[in-house]
Amino acid sequence: MSEAASRRRVFQPRVMLAAVFGTTVEWYDFALYGTAASLVFNKVYFPDSDPLVGTILAYGTFAIGFLARPLGGAYFGERGDTRGRKNVLVATLLLMGLATTAIGLLPTYAQIGVAAPLLLTLLRFVQGFAAGGEKTGALIILFENAPPKWRGLLTSLPAIGTGTGTLLSTGAFALATGLLSEEAFLSWGWRVPFLLSAVLTLFGLWVRRSVEETVEFQDSGAAAVRPQRTGTLLERLARTRFAEAWRRYPRQMLIVIGAGAAENAGYYIFGTFSVAYAEDRGLSTAALLSGISIAAAVKLVTVPAFGALSDRVGRRPVSIGGALVLLAAAWPFFAIVDGQNTWMIWLALLVTLGVGQSAILGSQPAFFAELFDTRVRFSAVGVANNLGTVLTGGLAPVLATCLLLWFDHSVAGVVVFIALMSMLTVVTVALAKETRHRETATSPSRPATRV
Repeated sequence: MSEAASRRRVFQPRVMLAAVFGTTVEWYDFALYGTAASLVFNKVYFPDSDPLVGTILAYGTFAIGFLARPLGGAYFGERGDTRGRKNVLVATLLLMGLATTAIGLLPTYAQIGVAAPLLLTLLRFVQGFAAGGEKTGALIILFENAPPKWRGLLTSLPAIGTGTGTLLSTGAFALATGLLSEEAFLSWGWRVPFLLSAVLTLFGLWVRRSVEETVEFQDSGAAAVRPQRTGTLLERLARTRFAEAWRRYPRQMLIVIGAGAAENAGYYIFGTFSVAYAEDRGLSTAALLSGISIAAAVKLVTVPAFGALSDRVGRRPVSIGGALVLLAAAWPFFAIVDGQNTWMIWLALLVTLGVGQSAILGSQPAFFAELFDTRVRFSAVGVANNLGTVLTGGLAPVLATCLLLWFDHSVAGVVVFIALMSMLTVVTVALAKETRHRETATSPSRPATRV
C-alpha cells in the first residue's frame, strides 16, 4: 500500500453499517432456506418421498446454492476487481432479495406439480450466485478501509451480519412454529419470513448506495484498465483476474480453500443438520431452534472479540484453536441432543457455534485478504473461499444425512466427518505463515508474496 493511501485511509462508520447491515439481510435470506429445508420443503415440495429421503432431496436443493457460489464469486470478483467494490455490494443485495421474495410466493408441489421443486432449485441457485459475491465484497471494502492494526476486528464484522441474519431467520421460524398450528405453518406461515425480505432489502440498498469506493482500489489503477473482450472464450477467461490469481498465488488459493473447512462443516452440521437429526430421532426441535438463536446472538460479541484477538496474537493460533474446539465437541454434541436437556443443548451450541466457529470466523477474513494484492484480491478470495464452502460446507447437510442412513441412524459417521474437516483446517493453517503484520499491495505489478 502506498504511503499516501495509508495516510488517507480513515475508517468511515457508514462503511461498517453498509457492510454489516447488508450482510445481515443477505444471510437472513440465505439462512431461511436452510431451516425451511429441514422443516418445510421436504413436506411441501417433495411430499411423495420417505421423510428422510425427502429431507435429503430438500438438502440437495440447499446444496445447489453452494454450487452456485464459486460462479458468483468469479463473476462478482471480476467486476469488483475491475469496476469497483461498491457496485458489487448493491448488485448482490438486490439479486438475493428478489430471489428470496420469489421463494415466498412460489406455489407448492400440490399446486403445480414437478415445476415447483424445479423453480425452487432455480431460485436457490440465484441465491447462491448472489451470496458468492456478497460476503467477499463486504469483507474487502472493510479491509481496504481499515487501519492495519484493526484489520482483524473490522473484517470480522460481516460475520456479525451472518450471525445476525441467522438469528433473525431462525427466530422468525421459531416464532412461526410456536404461534401457528402445524397445518397453518405448512400452509402459509412459513412464507411470511421469506416475504419480509423485500422490506429489509429495500432498506439495505438505501444504506449501501451511500458508500464510497475504497481509496486502495482507486490507487491501484484497476478501474482504468478494462478487460479485453476480444479472442476466444478460453483466451478471455485466461485474462480474468480469477485466472491471474491462480497463476500468481496458487499456494495461497489452496490455503483459502482448505482453511475454512472446520467452520463451514461445523456450522452446517451443528446449526442446520442437527434439526433434521432431532426430527429423525423423534425428538423435539424447539430446544435446538432456540439454542441456535441464542448462539447466533452470542456470536455478535464473540466473533469481533476473536477478530480483535487475532490482531494481537495472530490469525493462525486463533483459527487453529477454533478448529480444535469443534473437533473436541463433535461426539458430546450429539449425545447431548439425544439427552433432550434444554440447558445442555444450549451449552453445546454455545461451545460449537459461539466459541469454535466464532474463533475461525473472527480470525480468517483478514488472513485471507492479506494473502493477495488489490488487483486480484476480490476474485481470489471470492472464488477460493466459495470453493472451500462448497466442498466442505454446502454438501455437509446432504452428506451427514446420507451418513446417518448408511450407519443405520448412528451418528458415528457424522462425527468422523467433522473430525476430518477440523483437522483439514488445523493442517492448512499450520502450513501457512502468519500475515497480521503483512503490508497490503496496491500495485498491479507487485510480485506475489510467498506464504
